[in-house]
Amino acid sequence: MSGICAVWRKDNPARLGETLSAVGHGLALRRAERLTECADGGAGVAVSSLFASQQIFENARVLLACDADLNDGTNGSVRTAARLARLYEEHGPGFVEKLRGSFSIVIWDRRERKLVAAVDGFGINRLVYFENEDMLLVASRLDALTRVPGVPTDVNPRAIANVLHFGSNLAPETIFRDLRRLTPGSILIGGDRGTSVHHYWDMRYGAGGNADEKSLARELEETVQQAVTANARQDAFSEIGAYLSGGTDSSTVVGMLSRLGRGTPRAFSIGFEEERFNELEYAEIAVRRFHAEHHVYRVTADDCFEAIPDMIRYFDEPFANSSAIPTYFCARLAAQHGIKALLSGDGGDELFGGNERYRTDKIFHFYQELPRPLRKGLIEPALAVLPVGIARRYVRRSNLAACERYFSYNFLSAHPRAEVLHPDFLESLAGYSLLETPTRYYDQAPARDHLDRLLYVDVKMTLGDSDLPKVTQMSELAGIQTRFPFLDRAVAEFSGRVPAGLKVKGLDKRYLFKRAFRNLLPEEIIRKKKHGFGIPVSVWLKTDKRLREMSHDLLFSTRALGRGYFRRDFVEDLVRKHEADDSTYYGDTVWTFLALELWHRQFVDAPVGAAA
Repeated sequence: MSGICAVWRKDNPARLGETLSAVGHGLALRRAERLTECADGGAGVAVSSLFASQQIFENARVLLACDADLNDGTNGSVRTAARLARLYEEHGPGFVEKLRGSFSIVIWDRRERKLVAAVDGFGINRLVYFENEDMLLVASRLDALTRVPGVPTDVNPRAIANVLHFGSNLAPETIFRDLRRLTPGSILIGGDRGTSVHHYWDMRYGAGGNADEKSLARELEETVQQAVTANARQDAFSEIGAYLSGGTDSSTVVGMLSRLGRGTPRAFSIGFEEERFNELEYAEIAVRRFHAEHHVYRVTADDCFEAIPDMIRYFDEPFANSSAIPTYFCARLAAQHGIKALLSGDGGDELFGGNERYRTDKIFHFYQELPRPLRKGLIEPALAVLPVGIARRYVRRSNLAACERYFSYNFLSAHPRAEVLHPDFLESLAGYSLLETPTRYYDQAPARDHLDRLLYVDVKMTLGDSDLPKVTQMSELAGIQTRFPFLDRAVAEFSGRVPAGLKVKGLDKRYLFKRAFRNLLPEEIIRKKKHGFGIPVSVWLKTDKRLREMSHDLLFSTRALGRGYFRRDFVEDLVRKHEADDSTYYGDTVWTFLALELWHRQFVDAPVGAAA
């Protein structure tokens, strides 16, 4: 993986060279990357570059490295890094508020002796950091930092629990107890007086007073069209493509590309031999509507098995979202056809109310909108004595706190911890609540409406901690970049002004979005149920000989069980239930356990050697 880094040796400037080299070389996961360093006394920056957006710059004032894919329409004759340096000199750290696009930036300010690091508002590009009294280190990857002697690599038990429950860890914590990740829209400033992290941008909800559906729908269509145009402007049209799942968001992106008048849009889709996981029928409907050039690849269990080692390697933390597999093969397909950048529809659900669980939660939330005397004085006493189990279960779930109800279907809500986790590991969690992070987001959300608060939680967690790293890491593994038009700041800020009741109206998800694009999208796509890039990993773990043997050998190995995370009897029962059950639930859970163990094999048991 390519990326950027910064090192400040506060205690021993003479060791800067070896430290910067260790971190910089830790960024490179392929030979094609080029490492460039700039140093000044006790501090320096470096870039391991694979794409043109990854640059380095120095002048009398700053050392700067960036991974910045900006789409602000400025003159391309000025290198991005030089322009960012000039903006920093003019505006100080606040210059990041003026940027549009995805970016991670590190700056060493020579004059003020301070290190600045920032990521874009959604965390499309990521940075991690470590600080002690001797040094401050920042990099795009965790394992780049752990190459440095003195950086501790104690595994964080809270992160293990997060991966089991959510499929990924949650920022700002990382899998290593003493290393931290910058959250989306945040900036780090470290100097002689200490280090601070604060947010320079965040979503805002309910800021608009316009509730006119017709005008909002028209503005939404125009705003999204401008975002797609901006994200396609800087490249030859033949080198731009789009992921196409056949869903509303990806079809909208392809449709908007077709409106640009620059040529035939190019779309890339994934299918499977297991037909119940396919959406190719809907992808073909979109292709016919927009006269797109369509490329399809059918992923097999053999593909999955062969790709697993590299996929695990490209995630610097345990990552159990199995849709990374079709994402990688879709990006690889695009790269094989000369694509340099793919446009993705990620973000549409979280901004405009498209996930099924928003509707599910609203069904439960209806009960909370009834007057309390009616609920507590009449309905619940009556249900306590009447033989209506379904109604009692509905009321019980409705009465859960917002985040507890929202995540009540997740793994460690469905299975008591004491049945899953080894007693010693359970004790190491020290009472950690898996709802700590989502509840903090829900409570601190700059929103009044319950739905907008849930959207905010998903922007931070579903997007920031799962979907965005999934797409960016897998597209980079394939050798291309991905852009996200729905996460253009103008689109995001517009979504915050849309009343919650027009995002999910009654039980109609993404109501305003579908109204805005009803003349663009085929009716079949507007009405279809959400599917996305699903994957038959549960089936493969049962029917493919190599995947089946690998999962059994690893999960019941002395090494895996010796980590002391899980109870052996639970893992045995999980595998038995997977063998006997035709649903995907148990197989997807086996995949989570497998991904966790595979990550440990690469990053804990056999880590890249530390610098001398």
